[in-house]
Amino acid sequence: MPDLEQLLNKQTLNLERLLFLIDQEKQALISRDAEKLLSLAGDKSTLLDNVKEIDTQLANHPEKDDFAKEPIATMVNDAKVLMSECQVKNQENGKLIELCNASINRLAQALQMSRNASSLTYDGKGKTSTIATLGNDLKA
Repeated sequence: MPDLEQLLNKQTLNLERLLFLIDQEKQALISRDAEKLLSLAGDKSTLLDNVKEIDTQLANHPEKDDFAKEPIATMVNDAKVLMSECQVKNQENGKLIELCNASINRLAQALQMSRNASSLTYDGKGKTSTIATLGNDLKA
């Protein structure tokens, strides 16, 4: 089993990469680059799995009582600071995603209304939709 310092160094490196990916994700959201967002989402998921795996190894490490001793304590604190920064930036990206979704929904509703205003109706959730008339003006 790797020693605590090796695991913490690996974890810190993963968290630094995650922070970089989150920053790239923000730029992709701002530029509305869907392909880059998809690629980043896959990379981010893989990296989060790695972080989780190392976290499990750290939690089950036989020398985990050394977390309070120097230099391990400083390394643990650095990793916690990085994780906290990742969480804050990820929440900011989440808010940006919500704003983008709201903007897309408004655009979709505007397009529906301009497509055929005479067949515009509202669904049970209060969103607009158009209903095709399927030949209601046919006479038998």
